[in-house]
Amino acid sequence: MEKKVNLEKNLDRISDLPEPIRRHILSFLPADDAVRSSILSSSWRGLWTELPKLKLSEFQLKFQFRSSLMVKKLPKGMNDGARVKREAILREREAFYGFLDRALESSSDFKKLDLYVFGYGLELESRLDHWLECVVRRRIKVLKLHFSSREKPRYCLPKIVLGANSLTKLHLQKCDLNSSRFVDAQLPSLREVNLEYVYMDDGVMGSLAAVCPNLEVFDIISCRGFTRFVVSGLNKLLTMEFETSADVIELIEIEAPNLLEFFYLNDRNIDAQACAIKVLACPKMRRLRLHGAQLGDDVFKQILENLFVLEKLELYRCNWLEHVSVSNQHLVQVEFSYCRRIKMVEIDAPNLKSFQYSNGELMTIKPKGCALKLTEASIYIKPYIRGDKWYVRFIKFLAKLRHCEKLQLIVGSEEEFLIPESVRMESRPPLHGVKNLVVQLRSSLLKYTQVELVQALLWLASCLESLSINNDSNPVCKFLKIAKQPRETGEIADYFGADYCGAFGEEVSRVAGEEKFTYEKPVEGKKKCGCWKSLPINCWKHALTEVSLENWGGDEDDTDLATFFSKARVDGKMVCFVKKVRPGWNRR
Repeated sequence: MEKKVNLEKNLDRISDLPEPIRRHILSFLPADDAVRSSILSSSWRGLWTELPKLKLSEFQLKFQFRSSLMVKKLPKGMNDGARVKREAILREREAFYGFLDRALESSSDFKKLDLYVFGYGLELESRLDHWLECVVRRRIKVLKLHFSSREKPRYCLPKIVLGANSLTKLHLQKCDLNSSRFVDAQLPSLREVNLEYVYMDDGVMGSLAAVCPNLEVFDIISCRGFTRFVVSGLNKLLTMEFETSADVIELIEIEAPNLLEFFYLNDRNIDAQACAIKVLACPKMRRLRLHGAQLGDDVFKQILENLFVLEKLELYRCNWLEHVSVSNQHLVQVEFSYCRRIKMVEIDAPNLKSFQYSNGELMTIKPKGCALKLTEASIYIKPYIRGDKWYVRFIKFLAKLRHCEKLQLIVGSEEEFLIPESVRMESRPPLHGVKNLVVQLRSSLLKYTQVELVQALLWLASCLESLSINNDSNPVCKFLKIAKQPRETGEIADYFGADYCGAFGEEVSRVAGEEKFTYEKPVEGKKKCGCWKSLPINCWKHALTEVSLENWGGDEDDTDLATFFSKARVDGKMVCFVKKVRPGWNRR
């Protein structure tokens, strides 16, 4: 009997939980489930209104706010069925609005509100104003307002939000900002602002520094209504992103002494009226990304001259640039992508490690030294016309990258690598210093055999440690692993592993086979092979001892490749060819 009494006393343990624990439990639940917790016991009733965050699924919000549109679309002369439907929608909508009223009118602190309004109408303005007034009073920290349409009417952020001392993050999408509401506004705790498709006048930008003195992150995405974008006085700003598709912006001027990163994206017509871009006092900027910027050579040079510690420079579709001069002691990464008019790049960057170039035609690279000493580089070319003159330019272009440790070459087909005999006779291998070469064929028709392509690549880079060939048109490719190390007695040093496969990202991970090469140990005091008198190298034709091939995409016929390597030595020594098959690999 005593045992039974003890059990009855412990049946309602859930009511005895401390209030902080009950709130912590509810914080993990969606809003509707948190409300249902009221039936657990009297101590849980109404507790959901004290939650610091309100979690409403996007489906809930879309359905409830859409009901306003559904009511408007019902015909005026309604039959009984339509009238019943309208009344049901109105009841459900009012119940939902009442739920939000109760949830937001509490007096406890409130951390975050993420509200998606699907189908905004003017009848919602007073409701939204009231809800925002409630969360501001509850010392909200993160506010996200998303509206489904950019068409009028648009909701204009009320002045009370611009006086929320506790607000740290503000995300607005498809609403209005009016500079008249910034009068006497203060957001001292605001650190991050994200505006997407927001309509705002020129006065907003002029008020921002005074209102948000501690702003660190500022993103402007496809906003309209202003003609000048001037950032000044934001002394704590660290990163900024500006994306536009408007044709009316005349000036973008950035003056932020602690800005580290600036990203500009223009996806409008590249032949539209130019927008002046000025990056003035940003002495700490480390990364500059310009996509579609309409900058001439002189203006771009002035921008770079003011960025003393710049480390990363990315240019994409900057089609007004023709002759670029880059000089910076801190620069480690440079990227030129589809800048269609660019003809020459002069680079004075002794610490440069990464270089990427994507364009249809070749450009001239003029490094301060003989060649760029890079850790990695990626080059995409697609020539419109090929001939001896183009191949001569191609060889000179590659020669500027000969000290690159890992080089990725992306071309249309293998024909780009089949240097004519007349050109090879007058040239020397341009990539003799490259250790790891990755080749990606975009639209190869496989007109040539594997042997011809491998032979052509080994002429370009005669002292490789690894060679990867990836063909987008063929699920089975070749990966040649060249281990230029002393050969151990009875074994071959293993150089396979995940580290190399990840060196160039996804492109290498899709390779379907691998081959491993082993070289003879150079004899001390012995001269190099002498194939190229002007180059002190010992090429693969004089030192190759063993090739190990591994196919991942199936068991291909590699007889021709095996025959080629077995007779590759110019001194007649036999090269051992070993083939392995790893079935079951699927190309992504």
